Amino acid sequence: MHAALTRRSALAAAVALITCRAAPVAAAPIYAAIRRAEAADAADRKAGRHARALHRAGRPVPAGWKSYRATLRQARTAARFELHSLTPATAEAAAALVAYYRDRAAASGEPAAAHHAAQRRLRKVFRRPGAVACPAALARASPA
Repeated sequence: MHAALTRRSALAAAVALITCRAAPVAAAPIYAAIRRAEAADAADRKAGRHARALHRAGRPVPAGWKSYRATLRQARTAARFELHSLTPATAEAAAALVAYYRDRAAASGEPAAAHHAAQRRLRKVFRRPGAVACPAALARASPA
């Protein structure tokens, strides 16, 4: 005696086949850490711009603003610490890390100083055991 094939069982079988055949794609943790660091940097910059706009308009910052900014800074510090603790194992991850630092330096108020700080950080990262060779052309590019 065979059970009738229902839409639900056909759909379940199709989903099972698709998930079995699809190769699991695990993104390297460095890409997720870069995205979190970029988001934390952007949120902190946005909050800073908002505070400057309020100051220029002569308006006080809202109650709880200092604790909000402190929380943003803690999140940014945690995201950067997580990023700094990872070692790029592939050339693509190394290029993404260098691009993150290049973009961060370009967005800063003093790109030359930020570029030199980024170079120091990258030299430390690429000296770690297991790190790929530093992409020299990308790391030595002068700040724009």
